[in-house]
Amino acid sequence: GGMGGMGGGKGGGKGPADDSEKAGEGGKWHWQQKGEEIQLRLPQEAAITKKDVEIKFKRSTLLVKVKGETIIDGTMGGNVEVDECTWCIAPGGTELQVMLTKQQEAEWPRFL
Repeated sequence: GGMGGMGGGKGGGKGPADDSEKAGEGGKWHWQQKGEEIQLRLPQEAAITKKDVEIKFKRSTLLVKVKGETIIDGTMGGNVEVDECTWCIAPGGTELQVMLTKQQEAEWPRFL
């Protein structure tokens, strides 16, 4: 039996919103946006606990420190709803996950 045809690629035109994950700071963090949600992943070489993490959410800026090292400190590509921003550590402790809610659903051209 022969292999089927190649998957149908959409040709031309403006495609759907770009919700693919993008890496920043040489892979220290990755971000993905879907509608009004932004998910940020920060892989860790060694397991971390909540005590290792310091995060400050502000309307237009974000500060993320892990074990005293500043990983993200800057102005974001848009404004967020501070009260709806949250973070957690993945099981095993090797990834910090930050969830942000945008004030507007508009796509951000960049995260920082």
